[in-house]
Amino acid sequence: MEFDQREIEAREFALAAHGDQRYGDHPYATHLAAVRGVLDDFGYGGELALAAWLHDVVEDTPVTAEDVESRFGRDVLDLVWAVTGIGPDRKARNQNAYNKIAAHPRAVILKLADRTANAEASPPASSWMGMYRTEHPTFKAHLGELLADDPTVARMWERLDRRLDPSIAPPTDQWADIDALVAAGEHEKAVAAVQAAFDCGPGEAELILAERS
Repeated sequence: MEFDQREIEAREFALAAHGDQRYGDHPYATHLAAVRGVLDDFGYGGELALAAWLHDVVEDTPVTAEDVESRFGRDVLDLVWAVTGIGPDRKARNQNAYNKIAAHPRAVILKLADRTANAEASPPASSWMGMYRTEHPTFKAHLGELLADDPTVARMWERLDRRLDPSIAPPTDQWADIDALVAAGEHEKAVAAVQAAFDCGPGEAELILAERS
């Protein structure tokens, strides 16, 4: 995959913004490159390619929407802002992003690439995969009709559906209990519940709870 000068600038800008943030055990660039790679697999470039590198900068770094627009233009900002979830918890952030993507349907391509990269980076029995599988029906209910006549978008959904196939590893039904423990301030019990549900260590359990908070 070859990058033009604008994409090189977007990549460098994003890497500087994310700094020493990590994606699991890897530099954050690993995830950004994976999102860009999914888009490339389906033949997408241009503004979507720039947005792939930039899609988390407003949500996860001090970079503002104004910074993105002034540097890369309104079209790129529209994509980045649509997938930027704002809210007090994961459910609210997801709903905020769903609403903005519905108002800017082309952003569903970026969101599908992001979710596919996340799902493909998650081991089948991990807590991350359990969360993505649990969320998938709602994710698809909100976004599945956007650009529904586009055959490339349909192929993106097929790839994500295969990865999140519940027949391979069903989603856990324990999230309600886990979330209730978190809401009650029972953090240690919530960590233990995640460990029991997914046979993971305390470090991964802490990470998944932080993502849901």
